[in-house]
Amino acid sequence: MNPNRKCGFTLAELLVVMVIIGIMFAIALPMLSNISGQTKLESAANALHAAAKMARQHAVANNQPAYLVFNTGQDDPQLAYRAYAVYSIHIHSAQVTQDDGYYVQDWQILPDGIILDPESNLPKNLFQIGDIGDWQGGLNKNNELRIGGTTYVTLGFKPSGEISSESQLIHLTSGIIVNGLPEIFNPCPGKQIHFTTFGKSMILDTRYGEADGDFLLLGETKE
Repeated sequence: MNPNRKCGFTLAELLVVMVIIGIMFAIALPMLSNISGQTKLESAANALHAAAKMARQHAVANNQPAYLVFNTGQDDPQLAYRAYAVYSIHIHSAQVTQDDGYYVQDWQILPDGIILDPESNLPKNLFQIGDIGDWQGGLNKNNELRIGGTTYVTLGFKPSGEISSESQLIHLTSGIIVNGLPEIFNPCPGKQIHFTTFGKSMILDTRYGEADGDFLLLGETKE
């Protein structure tokens, strides 16, 4: 062995290694991005599902209606199809007033890049519980939920825990809000939260195709 020989890499060898690393990074980046998107979608579906369960449990425990309320751009276009809250009405009084409605859970926002799909049966499950007297901020004569003078789309739970005579679906997918309107990324994975008439719910995996609003139901993931 030549004692004067120095160990190390030539410039050509370093360039080859850098090219290989660049190729590997280019291959891995879309995979990592997809994993990140799926993680946010899973997190969003779990959080929204938990809020719905909270609303149902609150309705049953307090014998009064509770609602999963959706913001469709009433307050801020950037919150359209991204914000939700849990709201309830205290109906156990002779005359129900504005002060008898309250937030069980304040407004929550879905992760960046995840939106509600309004084209896939965003709930409009609105109902009135008996005669609620002079209530001026909750349910109007058209059974629309009004909070502070603003009308919201809701998924309502009766004191029995039921929702209505029909099942309901909420769809979550990857997308962005542009001028207050949602734009869905296609193709992409999605989540469907399915509610039975009795208020029971489960999360299902879906897959959006090339056509807007076109999705494929893949199977159940969690109740």
